Amino acid sequence: MHATKIEEGDDREDMELNQIWRACRKIQGAIFRYNFDICADLKQHDPGCSGFVSEPIFSAVLGKYRKVAGMSETELRDVTDYFQIRDGRVAYRQFCKVVCSETLQKSAKTDLATGLEWNDPWHVNVIPQPEDRRRLCLILLKIAQESNIPLMPYFQDYELIAQNVGVVTVSHFSRVLHFMKLPLSEPDFLLLLRRYMKDGYLVNYVAFLKHIDNIVSYLKEHQLLDNSRDIIKDFPGRLVDLELSQLPAVNGCKVVHPIFPDACNHPKKNRSQCDIIFCIQNYVYKNQVRTSEFLESFDALRIGSITKNQFERALSNMGVGKYLSQRELAVLVDRYLDPMDINRVRWRNFVDEIDAVFTIKNLDKMPQCVVESPLRHIQEMPRPGAVDWQATPQSMRELCEEAMAKIRIRIRNRRLYLHPFFRSYDKLNSGHVRCSQTNQIFRTNGILLSNQELDAVLHRYGNELGFYYTKFLDDVDPAEYAMPSMVSKQQLQECPPFARDHVQPEVVSEETIIRILTSAKRQALTKGLAVIDFMTDYDRHREGEILESDFRRSLDNSGVSLSEEEVTILCNIFRSPRRTATVRYRDFCKALDEIFIQLESNMADQVVTAVPLLHLPNLDCVDCFLSFDERTICSQALMKLARKPDEISNLSQVFKDFDRESCGSITQNQFLRGLTVREMHQMLSSREFEAICKCFGMKRGLCLEFNYREFLKILDVLFTTGQVKRNY
Repeated sequence: MHATKIEEGDDREDMELNQIWRACRKIQGAIFRYNFDICADLKQHDPGCSGFVSEPIFSAVLGKYRKVAGMSETELRDVTDYFQIRDGRVAYRQFCKVVCSETLQKSAKTDLATGLEWNDPWHVNVIPQPEDRRRLCLILLKIAQESNIPLMPYFQDYELIAQNVGVVTVSHFSRVLHFMKLPLSEPDFLLLLRRYMKDGYLVNYVAFLKHIDNIVSYLKEHQLLDNSRDIIKDFPGRLVDLELSQLPAVNGCKVVHPIFPDACNHPKKNRSQCDIIFCIQNYVYKNQVRTSEFLESFDALRIGSITKNQFERALSNMGVGKYLSQRELAVLVDRYLDPMDINRVRWRNFVDEIDAVFTIKNLDKMPQCVVESPLRHIQEMPRPGAVDWQATPQSMRELCEEAMAKIRIRIRNRRLYLHPFFRSYDKLNSGHVRCSQTNQIFRTNGILLSNQELDAVLHRYGNELGFYYTKFLDDVDPAEYAMPSMVSKQQLQECPPFARDHVQPEVVSEETIIRILTSAKRQALTKGLAVIDFMTDYDRHREGEILESDFRRSLDNSGVSLSEEEVTILCNIFRSPRRTATVRYRDFCKALDEIFIQLESNMADQVVTAVPLLHLPNLDCVDCFLSFDERTICSQALMKLARKPDEISNLSQVFKDFDRESCGSITQNQFLRGLTVREMHQMLSSREFEAICKCFGMKRGLCLEFNYREFLKILDVLFTTGQVKRNY
């Protein structure tokens, strides 16, 4: 027992001496590189030349050069304790002999030193915590198991360029590990740096590779390299097998794909023809690619076929070639092979099939067809990095459904609208946000989920780009309570052909008809639309009648925005008496043209004259209506302000400074500021000010602004006519 304790004590002393010797070597290297005299600094604090200084002075002098030498505080403390005598003083002369002796003994006849004579090639740092040492051993063990080729050449390439001896930078060390596909989490990588860091910014790769080679040789010697998942009983520390730590969760999102996926995102298994077509359709729809423009340039004679090489070049120019392997490209060529010439590809068939993701060919011949864009299989394609939700465990799916039910109840009860919260973080409009931002949005809106429920939701909607909030909101927040459907499914169903003649249109009041026509006239006037130009194309025989479906389509194309019920009422009003399925569009266009021209007929000359009309929009609104008392107050206030018209007060310049868009209106606050600048606000009371703002108010967007041009005209008229109130 005593012998064992003595041996343990001797080992501990040897370890401490090695640490002190390495710390002294660091100081020697720093003295040679930076040429500072640490002994002279210590002698300044020893006037009597006794060879001893106090411990605080010795620690302060060494602390000044600690970072330069790359020493830790533990090493500094060990050196101080080693050269300290019983009375507490430190024998700095002995320290100087150890550190500076080799430098003082150098002669002029010796060869030029490089400074590397004092560097320890096996320099490593001490890891004091036992659990960190155990984790470091596990990391080195797993790296030794994963590295199938020597690592030395990758470090030596850098050493030839940087002219270093046994050290590389931290960034190059990280690049080598990344290139060799040795996945390390951030804590594990920092632990490696703590062990092999040298001089504060370099990594001693020689010591690192030596430890790796020792582990590999041990595993080969005991035939444990192939069966690396067994427990290594004889290895120092009795290491248990441990899986390599995965990449850390980036902002709460775990990487589902392999740690180093293929840059082209090639699938591991062979894809069928349908999978290849779906992949190309998805790429074309996302990037809005016109497929025909890349292929028709190779078909100079417009025969509809090109060679195989030209087809492959067109796919590469389109950007699809990097997603297809040679086998998949051959499968695609076989699908569109020209039966008349097996060396050519029918590119038009390929374009028609790919462009089906946007629309249907010959859609003008099918007016009742409903186009779905994009197609459902394109919408439901899994995004890169997303997991197969059907293959996930049943417990996780049930947990996710419970979390989704909680979120739906919270949204429905509190009437939450989560779209603005997600869009505020999505600056690129990609439909994705970070998972930490998702958790923050949930907490902001009071959606409290447990860690397991939150992980299940993030696992379902997470991918390489982050949290797919667009799909999440479609599933959890359909917003049926906020946006009711305008047309029900029963209204979309058309009447059968045999029952159309028996359907009687509903009686519509004259006020409703005038309102619909006024709305259509207003839109045609403000947008400057010629609606008849959109409807004439459907009237091939110039009969003045078109089909009801064509009438609806032309209204949509022209930009006249009306609801489904309003368009139905217009169709019933202008329906042709000869054919119930047609609409007299010319009569409708004449009713719209009444806002632009007025038809005057001369019975004597039998001439019809079209007189153009100047339409002045009505700027009045419901909020600008004045009662009798308000009109009286407004007239008296205007008579007061007429004493200082624009000629005297020059109010127009103040108002024009506020009106940067020169639209003729400013806000009420700006109007009050303008009166204050000209010292005219004292003439008005609060009621008079509100009456004037209401009298000259005009709607601009959602705000009620002040029409200062009309206001200044009224003041000039009152001042000119002498209607001025002298005493106020």
